[in-house]
Parts: sequence; C-alpha cells; structure tokens
Amino acid sequence: MKKIFSIVLACSLILTSFVGCANEKPTMTESNTSSSQTTNETTQEKETKYDKNVDFLVIGAGAAGLAAAIEASDNGVKDVLILEKLATIGGTTFISQGMIAGYQSKVQKAEPSVETNFEEMYNNLMKNATYRLDKNLAKVTVERSGQTIDWLVDRLAVPFKTDVRVGYGPLEMMHVVEGGGQGMLNPFQTALDKAGIEVMTETSATEILTDETGKAVAVKCKTKDGEMTIGAKAIMIATGGYANNPELTVRLDPEFDGTYGIGFGSCTGDGLVMANNIGAAITHTSHLMAVLKDYEIMSEHNGTSASAAISNFINKLPNLILVGAEGKRFVNERAQGYMSQDLNSPIFDQMHKDGLGYVWAISDEAAINEYKVKRSSDMEFIKANTVEELAQLTGVDVEGLKATIDNYNKSVDAKFDSEFKRTAEEGLTALKAPYVAVSVVPCEIITYGGVARNDWAEVIRADGSSIEGLYVAGEAAANSAYMGFTISNAFTWGRIAGQSAADYILGNEKKPSPVGKREEAPQKTTRFDMSTKLKDGEYTATVKGQEGDLTVKTTIAEGKISEVILVEQHETEAIAKNALESIPKNIVSSNSVDIDTVTGATLTSNRIMDAVADCLTQAAA
Repeated sequence: MKKIFSIVLACSLILTSFVGCANEKPTMTESNTSSSQTTNETTQEKETKYDKNVDFLVIGAGAAGLAAAIEASDNGVKDVLILEKLATIGGTTFISQGMIAGYQSKVQKAEPSVETNFEEMYNNLMKNATYRLDKNLAKVTVERSGQTIDWLVDRLAVPFKTDVRVGYGPLEMMHVVEGGGQGMLNPFQTALDKAGIEVMTETSATEILTDETGKAVAVKCKTKDGEMTIGAKAIMIATGGYANNPELTVRLDPEFDGTYGIGFGSCTGDGLVMANNIGAAITHTSHLMAVLKDYEIMSEHNGTSASAAISNFINKLPNLILVGAEGKRFVNERAQGYMSQDLNSPIFDQMHKDGLGYVWAISDEAAINEYKVKRSSDMEFIKANTVEELAQLTGVDVEGLKATIDNYNKSVDAKFDSEFKRTAEEGLTALKAPYVAVSVVPCEIITYGGVARNDWAEVIRADGSSIEGLYVAGEAAANSAYMGFTISNAFTWGRIAGQSAADYILGNEKKPSPVGKREEAPQKTTRFDMSTKLKDGEYTATVKGQEGDLTVKTTIAEGKISEVILVEQHETEAIAKNALESIPKNIVSSNSVDIDTVTGATLTSNRIMDAVADCLTQAAA
C-alpha cells in the first residue's frame, strides 16, 4: 500500500456513471425556497413537495444505520425512516460470527480474570492496521467500545456469551453474541417496532439531492413499486463499503487493478458515490483487506470466497514460493503480515509488471500430502514431474524457473534465504518433484476507504467544511477501524451520527467533540522513590491476587533490588504466565517497581509491582 492518508476528491465525471447526474437540484416551488436563510419572512424553511417527507432518513439497515436510527429516536426525533436495498435488515453484521471488540464492558467486568485497558486495546488495533488509521477517530472507536457493548445489552437486550475471548491479537476483547450475528436480529427488530421506526426494504438510494446552499435535503430511490424522492431534515449514509465493486475500487486506486470483489453483495459503494457527487471528500482508498484466491476458479468458474479458497496452500506449506511470468520470485513468501496482507502489494506489483491477472504459487506433492491441502471446487492442482513440464504448464520462463528453484533449494541447505531474508524458522524446506502449482490473485473482501467525516460524524468536503444535514458511519465512512473492531466501530459511530443528527434536527446545541480525550498519555504514578536509601536484607509482602494471596520475597543487596521471588500466587496461568515470568526479572534489571506491564496481564503485573513496593517500604523503614 503506497498511499496512506490520501484524500481524494474525485470529480463527478469519474463517478457519476455509478449513480446518475450529480448536479441535478430538487425541483423547488417559488414558495419553497430557503426563506429562513434568504429572507426574514419566516424562521423555518418551507417544505419542498417530495413524494414523502421525514425528519431523519437513514440509508442502509446494517449495524451503523440501525444504531443511528434508534439513537436518533431515543434522543427525540419523531419520524425516522430507514432505506434498505436488500430484503432483510442487518447487512454484514447479522450474517457475521457476532464477535464484537470491547473492553471494560459489564460482560467483561463479570470476568475478573480478563485484563485489558485502553492503551493495550488501542495499540493492538493500530498495530494490526499497520498504523494507517486516523488516530483520533480510532481512539473514539476504542474508548467507547465497552459502552457500545453495554448499550447492546441494556438498550437492545442483545444476548452475549459470558466469556470474553482472545481474538485478533493477544487480548481478551472479543464479545460473542449468542447465536452469532443472527442473534441480533430479533432484538433490533423489536426495538425498531417499539420505536415506530419504519424500514423500507428492497429500496435502493440512487442520489442525494441538495438545495441551493449545498444542504442535503432529499434522496432519490428505487422501490419495488418504482422511483420516488424522499425529503428529510437530516440524512445518514450507512451503505457499507465497496468490496463487491472492483471497478470502483480500481477507479479510486489503480494499484488494485486485477482484484475481484468478494465482499458482501450489497457493498458496492453506493453511499460513497452519492456523497462524492455532492462534494464529499473520499479518503483512505489505498487501504483494503484482500485475501488470496484461486485465480482460475475466480475467473473461469464464477468463483466465490469459499469456492476459490486457497489459504491452506498459502499459509501452511513450508516450501511455498511465488513466481511471476519470468519464473522468478519477488517476495519473502512467509513474511505475510497480519492475515497475509503484506503479500498483496508485491503480488499486485508483479501482476502489473507481467500484464497478467495472477501470479503462480508453487509447492510440491509431498508437502500438500503431508499438510492435507486440497484444491477447492473438487479441482486438482497443476502437477508436473519436472521443472520443464511445470514451466510449460504454467507458461512461465523455463530458464528463470529452473534458476529460481535451484537457488531456493540452495537457500534451504544454507538455512537462510539471502535474497529475501526468509529464515528456516519461518518455513524453508526443499522443493522436490513432482511439483504442484496454482495461480492466485488478491480479492478484496473489506474496504477501509470511504466518505470523510469529522468528530460528529458529519460528512466533510476536502476543505474540512461539513455538508449540512449529512452524516456517515460504518464501512461507508473511513479510517477508524480494522479487524475485530469492524462491528464495534459501526455501532459506536452509528450512535454518534444518530445523536448528532438529533441535535441538528431538534435545534439543540452541538455536543462536545468525542475526539481528543486521550491525546495526552496519563501520568504514571510512582510506586516507590528509588532514591530512598534501602537496608540490605530479605523482605516479604502479600497482596490480594486473582484466586488468593500473591506473596513475593524481595532481596536488597548493596542498596539495590537483587532478587524477586514469587513465594505464592494463584493467578490464572493462561493469562498471567508471561507476567509471572518477566515482571520479577524486569524489576531486578531496572531496579524499579515502576515498569511497563505485560500486555494482556496488566492486573497480575501491577500486583507483583505493588507487593515488591511494599517490600521496599519495609527496607526503607
């Protein structure tokens, strides 16, 4: 990914083909001009005669849209309408596994052994996303994640399993809905019904209309019965991403030329295009998640994410190599990064260099048999008894492929691949005939680019000004979530959008920005002043632990901490092991009890440091 935080204001000539004319204005009668802004005749704008008028119009009934609609209703908005182009509500969220990231939720607090804090959660998210997210927006996503879980439980009665699980990193942060994503359907449907929120399914929004001031005032849509235009005091875009529209993906960033769309069927970028066509900035389009799939199945057999699956071939085989048309390797195949994302950019580059829609993944028959790797869709891998035959079957340069396999096997003998720095620990075993091969291509499954927004989820232009009356959240918006936080982000920012829209519609004062609360790291407290003179000897202290007392013995020699021994502890082994092993050593090596905690074992880390600090207090007496 070469571009990181680009803001692209694509011109309407590029994107208009997706939704129609961007410059069309709503038909206004003479008495319906915006008199509140142009004359003193009245303090309210007079309604334009649309087919239907509502207070708050939400486009999309996924997690973000549903959260926004319910939140707006709860904040006093009377007439809320949701448009959904599918026949059912819920979008990708309701067909997901129902795993939602959060910390310090009521569910998590019921499990005292679970140890997570904001810094750990935020750092884990940013690391997984290779630091490409907007730090302020992402901080809000993390900061409010526990509140979002509590809202789902308290407001919607969404049922969660009692255990909080490890996922997308080392932290116990994944809250699991009973029944998976489908477990949210009845609670949300019940809430919509009780709030009197109307949902028009099988209704696709095609265009957002603005008045002469640029304010969003209406939406054109196609229903089961024909076309109609709906006026609204505020409009919310919650249409999802564009991972099922590779043409749009490539238009926004040509680096992804050749990808296939395997995202959710309705994720075609409708909201992004509609917003851009009225001046919204589009940002972060260089960032998406693509997974390698079987090119032949995708291109010739109408492949899907499941039918073209190739992950076992890519992830499991220790002698995997990737080659281009010249038969040469171009990347360390084992330096895959988080969920294999680091392979995508080199593969796209090689595809474009070769002028082909794929690269070749090569292993051997012994490896696929040992690791029980089979090709999807009841097909067989290309198999060859010689390098020459393999080159002929794949169409790559035979001399280049010969040299590549020879050099690779020499690296195996040397236990180090000097060309791409691949090590034996990563996986470096010999390639031997008979060989197997399959063509692969990165296929987009989630997009992280989208409509730019400010702190209040208001849609903004490239100059930072907001488009009045227009809001966005979820995958249609950009830059505040990554794997694990996708659903949490949608609910959290959907609620923010709903609250903001309610304040706007009702004429309330805008709430303080949720962004920037944690710009400065909290000041660390000092457990013990190590400039204090300490008396040599052995000291023992006990603190309350997880399932019983935690006791340490601290030895002071020549006025310094020379040894820390855990005499007794009853911590949860699976969680506390790293802290139990490393914290005592780190206290000794740093001669301090004010050291970093172990990620995922914060409570145990602090207990050990507190106990040692008690010992130091005794030594200072």
